[in-house]
Amino acid sequence: MKLQRLKAAALVLAAVVLLTGCETMPAAGGAPGGLGAISSVLGGGSGGGSRAGGVMDVIQGASAAFKDYSAEEQRAMGNDFASVLLGARPLLRNDAVQRYVSQVGWWVAAQAEKPKDKDGKDIQFAWRFGVIDSDAVNAYATPGGFVFVTVGLMRQLKSESELAGVLGHEIAHVTRGHYLAAIKKGGFAQAAGGVVQARSGNAMVSSAMVGLVRNLYTKGLDQSDEFDADRQGVLYAARAGYAPIGLPTVLNMYAATGSGSNQAYEVLFSTHPAPKDRLEKLQPFMSSKFGSAANVSNEARYDAIKRQLR
Repeated sequence: MKLQRLKAAALVLAAVVLLTGCETMPAAGGAPGGLGAISSVLGGGSGGGSRAGGVMDVIQGASAAFKDYSAEEQRAMGNDFASVLLGARPLLRNDAVQRYVSQVGWWVAAQAEKPKDKDGKDIQFAWRFGVIDSDAVNAYATPGGFVFVTVGLMRQLKSESELAGVLGHEIAHVTRGHYLAAIKKGGFAQAAGGVVQARSGNAMVSSAMVGLVRNLYTKGLDQSDEFDADRQGVLYAARAGYAPIGLPTVLNMYAATGSGSNQAYEVLFSTHPAPKDRLEKLQPFMSSKFGSAANVSNEARYDAIKRQLR
């Protein structure tokens, strides 16, 4: 029964990928503040080489954990991680919402750096974005490029720039190798490698991988990794032409409306530093690096998508 559930979740994800795979960022009819405007600000967006309003690439280098895994191994782990996450909660069955989040995610991810794998080659992440049908307020990423946000979180956001900031934070966990480092630090590297090797010709997720994933997402990442993902996520969103204040606005929302005793925020607060601490860490970065950044937020377009979640 459990295997059937995982297969069903995988089929849903595959359907979303097929639905969104040939889409590009829409010009939104050329309306002011649309993604056409974002594209003109960036000159096309070239996978990390672009700048938005003079934003400088002030954060360099990714985790050394990439040197322990090839791109293929990361993708295999990512597939398994995603299967476990979707086995707990399925994707939202709404093609328009899934397509929208994927489009925003791909655009923000296009601004990220490409780290090197253990063979010194650029890692081409197979980015996949999805909305999980859960009332919890949270977002997740996996090695290899899966990124998920929950319906509960999307209901709390107020603009596309806020969504871009959240997605940028999760994208940074992937590009900076945070989960790979956590696997190694937690003593799971051998287990993960064994699962990757065993997966050839076998689509079933092992109990060892299920335990590994549950442990990682229950424990959370190091606080330093969360602070790093905040800074890098703001940078990715700003490069994409969004108002860099998007993610800090979300953190202020967490501080104002959430708590560890609130069931919707329980996992988020138990696995992340306190919002006020994250904001304090971001403040020097925000005040010194984004004075002339773009200010696109796209509230109206986000609100149209948000209405479909009610």
